[in-house]
Amino acid sequence: MHFEFTGSGYNTMAGIDPPPDVSTAAATATAATTSIRPIRLRSIRTLFMISILLTCMMAAFLTQMAGMSHEQTKMNDQSSFAAPHLQLRHNNDSSLSLSLGVTADNDIRRNLSEPEGSLPSQAINVTELGEKAAQKYEEKKQQEQQQQQQQSNNRPSGVVYEYIEPPPINLTARAQLSNKFRFGLPDLTHTNTNKNTTTALCGIVKDAEAYLDEWVDYHFGLGFHSIYLIDNSDKHELKSWQDKRRNAGYSVRVLPKPGTHRQMYGYHMCAAEFKNDHAFMAFFDVDEFLVLKKHIRVDDMLADHLKEGSLAISWFIFGSGGTSTYAPLPVTKRFLYRDGGWKNTRHSHWKNVKSILKLEDYGNYPQSPHSMKTKRGGWKDTNGGGTFDKIGSVNEDRPTDVAVIHHYKYLSPKEFYWKSCVRKTVDDKFKGCSSDQQEAVDSFKGDVFDDSAWRMLKKNVPKYAMYDEFEDFM
Repeated sequence: MHFEFTGSGYNTMAGIDPPPDVSTAAATATAATTSIRPIRLRSIRTLFMISILLTCMMAAFLTQMAGMSHEQTKMNDQSSFAAPHLQLRHNNDSSLSLSLGVTADNDIRRNLSEPEGSLPSQAINVTELGEKAAQKYEEKKQQEQQQQQQQSNNRPSGVVYEYIEPPPINLTARAQLSNKFRFGLPDLTHTNTNKNTTTALCGIVKDAEAYLDEWVDYHFGLGFHSIYLIDNSDKHELKSWQDKRRNAGYSVRVLPKPGTHRQMYGYHMCAAEFKNDHAFMAFFDVDEFLVLKKHIRVDDMLADHLKEGSLAISWFIFGSGGTSTYAPLPVTKRFLYRDGGWKNTRHSHWKNVKSILKLEDYGNYPQSPHSMKTKRGGWKDTNGGGTFDKIGSVNEDRPTDVAVIHHYKYLSPKEFYWKSCVRKTVDDKFKGCSSDQQEAVDSFKGDVFDDSAWRMLKKNVPKYAMYDEFEDFM
């Protein structure tokens, strides 16, 4: 018989039970062990909780000490970086104050080598110093904003754009350039007075470089003083053109304004920013040419017909003239056929007008690119009246005997498709791009022969006569 003792008591070999006294001892030991285990577990949990509590208390103490150290360092920095006569000091009552050294003649100690004890002290509160510093900061900020107001994007028109000061006009070159125009060029020293009026022209340009030089030269030939262009390209592409033109003596100015729906923004920019520089301003697109019927200079026509408010000039709309694509020739030479004077040949936009404004009567942001808002005088045509719609964009009377605008709306069918259906309009719209509309554009060739703009260009700017030697095979 063999008995083997294990941690849980005896194991019985060969099916024989252990003696009674041994079984009783084993049972007693097991019960004792079982009662000790809960006591040990509770002790462990208690120690664990105490350790966590001590850790939290230590972390809070260290955080508090770090904060006090940071504040002390901050005060030391403020003291060490202040001017010598504005050093932070501790008074006898341990309160922190700022002592300002002042001599009898108000001469302040400049550096630490000067005797400090000889300077009387006037206590200034740190909070007061901070308020003064904040006030100086605000004053400096306001000065910077005022400077930006004058020389950056915030302009008198209220329109935000990238303001870039243009280079000066080359007056020496201008004196020579003036000889190339029939009536010369206006004197740039002229001011806006009763005896000496000047007329400016404003237009918006988007991907129209191929037509721009002719349009500018044509209107300078009519006596316009200055031409302002709103550059609707994304990267101010006309800046180089402006700089070269000004260096050659032309009074041109380019204002960048990218984005969509910029035409009325652009007209407002011109009127608001240059209203004190000119008596009148015309608002035409680069495909619109003013034709004078009874005057040779624009100032003379306006002196007779624009006493106040805005003058409405009617359109003649020119068709493709049978062309199909672009040719490197003047627009006024390429397209010589317009809509007719009888009803069945009139264009659907027959009654539209464009405006010339007396700038002192400008009435703020326009409602339409066809008319300018006025604060006095309203809209009138060259007859002194007119039957206008509520925004002044249409005149039912449409006189054309004094002045008219030749509107080269379509050019060739391919050019029209590109500017209206590929590039899109300045209002970011597709225009006339359906198959039916394209067919209508192709078929609108014009019925009435009219070369008056081309003849006027050759007469006022004689160098353009050379283009008569070239034929348009396009």
